[in-house]
Amino acid sequence: MAVSTDYSSSYLSVMNQQAQNLTDSKKTGDITRQAESLGKGSSTEDLKSAMKSFESYFVEQMIKEVKKTNDALKPDDDTDGWAGQMSDMYMDSTISTLASEIVDKYGDNFTDEMVDHMKLEYGITDDDNN
Repeated sequence: MAVSTDYSSSYLSVMNQQAQNLTDSKKTGDITRQAESLGKGSSTEDLKSAMKSFESYFVEQMIKEVKKTNDALKPDDDTDGWAGQMSDMYMDSTISTLASEIVDKYGDNFTDEMVDHMKLEYGITDDDNN
């Protein structure tokens, strides 16, 4: 019976990792497309939206690394089997939501600095697009 449980846990772990890789790939692609669409004709709001997306993704990756470190420090016998794997599967969604909320509430300084930098980079003035 233990072999079956180990196999199920391994299978769920692999499936969870594949789902995470697809999610990360899609987010990275979305952010890349958003950044590539920026240029001289972009508005301040376009820049702010792109920078918030980037910042949310960055914060999300930091939270995930903290979670990985925490998981690595847990004893090997501290597993919930199938229920633990299912919980981990949905944790990524929670982390993504948390990252977005952190950026929305506390990220304005970083976002504003990035927007100002991008305005200089693309030669955008507020008069051009408002």
